[in-house]
Amino acid sequence: MSEKQSFATLFGIAILGTITLIVTNGMTISGITVFDEALLNSFGWSKSELKFRGLINLVASSLIVPFVGAIIDKYGVKKMIVIGLILISGLLFSYSFIQATWQMYAIHLGFAFAVSGAGTMAIIIMVSQRVTSKRGTAIGIALAGTSLGGMLVPQLGSPLLENFGWRSAFQYEAIIPILIAIIILIFLKPIKYKKKVTSEKIVKDEETGLTELTVQSAVKSPVFWAICFTGIFCFYSILGIIDNLFLYLRELNFSTKEATNAFSIFFFIMLVAKLSSGVITDFINEHKLFKIQLALMTIGVVGLAMHTTTLVWPALIAIGLGWGGLYTLLNYIIITTFGVKSAGKIGGIISFFEGVGSGLGMWLTAVIADKTGSYSTSFWFIVVLLCIAFAISFFIKPIVSKESNEEVS
Repeated sequence: MSEKQSFATLFGIAILGTITLIVTNGMTISGITVFDEALLNSFGWSKSELKFRGLINLVASSLIVPFVGAIIDKYGVKKMIVIGLILISGLLFSYSFIQATWQMYAIHLGFAFAVSGAGTMAIIIMVSQRVTSKRGTAIGIALAGTSLGGMLVPQLGSPLLENFGWRSAFQYEAIIPILIAIIILIFLKPIKYKKKVTSEKIVKDEETGLTELTVQSAVKSPVFWAICFTGIFCFYSILGIIDNLFLYLRELNFSTKEATNAFSIFFFIMLVAKLSSGVITDFINEHKLFKIQLALMTIGVVGLAMHTTTLVWPALIAIGLGWGGLYTLLNYIIITTFGVKSAGKIGGIISFFEGVGSGLGMWLTAVIADKTGSYSTSFWFIVVLLCIAFAISFFIKPIVSKESNEEVS
């Protein structure tokens, strides 16, 4: 394959991942937050009642995703992505008709199924299966979709909300996932492996160039559990911040427009970090870079916890640069450590922990804010969790084969 063809393949697959994650993450998590104030005003709910939807969404997703991962391993990722996108479209349309909290919660339960099949794990598998050269770069480009979703979807939702009201805005947004599903059907080619991993021994796959572990081998390694628990604390932290950022900024007397723009700029900062860290991993050890990014994010959250407008932007810049890199690195480390042949099952288990952390972060951050009257205590709690995650990160390292006594990732 020529160099030009190799770049075209890498970029094309990565961009398909990017546009998919713009929809799956942007429209089901970050993009919905611009409607928060309108929903609170329409129904008179408390912050914790509203944010309980996130707990349902992500904890349910964490329970579902191991099973979805096994389905992806067996039937392929393309079908699951298309099904997930179609489901998101239907649920967004249904959002425009809600009258009570239980209806909103039911929709977010549906989002759990949709995002499990068409979210981050599916995209990482899709890219890793099809890109063998500069995989870190490709994954970084694809995962940029999670930040682009936070940048673009709120900017779409805000004018729709202002001009048509929140109910009609959801109906207009429901068109987009269908369009992306059509693009995936046309341009994403299925892939089949000639052989499968049937032994618990650590092996090297000739097609992907990755070390391959079965689920049984992976869960026996301390590295696996270090990744799981680091994931809990990191995802609790970032989703707690993202899902409550709009209301936090309004608490600090930012206007609705200022809060929306800040939200988008924050996601742009994360986008830059995701892209750059993906490229850097092709040259610098990802484990060292992971610790640096985690420390940077922790410093940023300290700034938010100070609860002053003076530190908002320095804090958001540090958090954005820190988390953007962490997100790409964490997913990249999972693939380089365990491989792609059982990535659905292994990633599904890890995603369970990340989902529980994410859901709890979205909800408990609001609960603590309701109880204390501000988000300051919520963010100090996040600082503590990130310090614990930093300590655990030293256990995330390449797995060593007992047979060869060599590092295998």
